Amino acid sequence: TYNIKTNQFNYDISTYRIENNYENRHPKTIEYTSNLIEDLHRRDFTINAICMTQKGKIIDLLNGISDIEQKIIRLIGNPKKRLQEDPLRILRAIRFSSNLQFKIEDNLWKEMVNQKELILTLSMERIKKELDSILISPNFQTGFNLLYKAGITSLLGIEYDKIKYVSDVSGMWAQIKRTKDLKFSKNETKQIAIIQKILQTKQITPMTIFEVGLYPVSVAATILEIPKSQITKMYKKMPIYEPNDVKLTFSQIEEITKKTPKEIKQLQKEIIQKILEGTLKNKKEQLIKYIKKREEHYE
Repeated sequence: TYNIKTNQFNYDISTYRIENNYENRHPKTIEYTSNLIEDLHRRDFTINAICMTQKGKIIDLLNGISDIEQKIIRLIGNPKKRLQEDPLRILRAIRFSSNLQFKIEDNLWKEMVNQKELILTLSMERIKKELDSILISPNFQTGFNLLYKAGITSLLGIEYDKIKYVSDVSGMWAQIKRTKDLKFSKNETKQIAIIQKILQTKQITPMTIFEVGLYPVSVAATILEIPKSQITKMYKKMPIYEPNDVKLTFSQIEEITKKTPKEIKQLQKEIIQKILEGTLKNKKEQLIKYIKKREEHYE
């Protein structure tokens, strides 16, 4: 298969072929052919088997256009056999049904439910990729209803109550309980944990924005139904945005207090909190005065 990218489109160009004897989603044997219908029969759904000649003529040998018009997801060939060839088709059928708001054909749905355990033969990375594609669609609820009805959510250790749609996939996952490792990246795991922490406290302060950044806070705010204008206003009023904005450095505090590094970090956090609250001005002289007065108090 050749991949060609242009300014507008991304093309995959491959030779007509026949695939046989699948194992772990991949055919053991591949036979090249000049027969288009033989090639189309190895594809998954009728809506993905519509062709066009270089002159723009549509070739629809498996009635994909009719299924699009009727809004039906239909597997090509025997559903039982085709799902056994590649269990990922179970999740793909749900993704297409959800994102397109199409109905899954009855025989296909029956086999999807009967053979749902085959999903566990897939890598968690592939499973997560399909679930991500369902979650980032505004129609995600349709997909998750289908996953639940088919018994797939319990199979994958997924539990959820009410999910508020956000366009950020980490924000979506932050609202879902998981008992199985779906192979999130380190960054995804970090972002999900940050958003979940905000959702648990249900509070957003300037300190929250300072500590984790505006973006995850904005995602959490959307889930909590806090107006975006409120977060933007809070952000613009902040006198500092990062530790380097504080007019007193770590080494300068160390010279003044002779405290341990751990104690200085705690003091820095206290100073940042007060600056963000507006009870302490971010001016070097005032910060030094505050620290000295604080030290005298604790002596």
